[in-house]
Amino acid sequence: MFAIEPNGQSLRKLYSMLRRRFGFLNWWPAETKDEMVIGAVLTQNTSWKNVEKAIANLKHAKKLSLKALLHKIAAKK
Repeated sequence: MFAIEPNGQSLRKLYSMLRRRFGFLNWWPAETKDEMVIGAVLTQNTSWKNVEKAIANLKHAKKLSLKALLHKIAAKK
């Protein structure tokens, strides 16, 4: 094992070790990069069940993009 320092090199090494051990798991169900980012932010403050609901609602409203959300935030100011 190795000590993890807070830098990109050690994180890449850790990622490489995990990737070699477990392979590419393809577990994140996002269809786009924006959806992945939005889902990752939402999971910080709510359960996955509620994240799924929020993403479904954003998809239905055709607002599941960083640009659409930024536009919505800017419109409220």
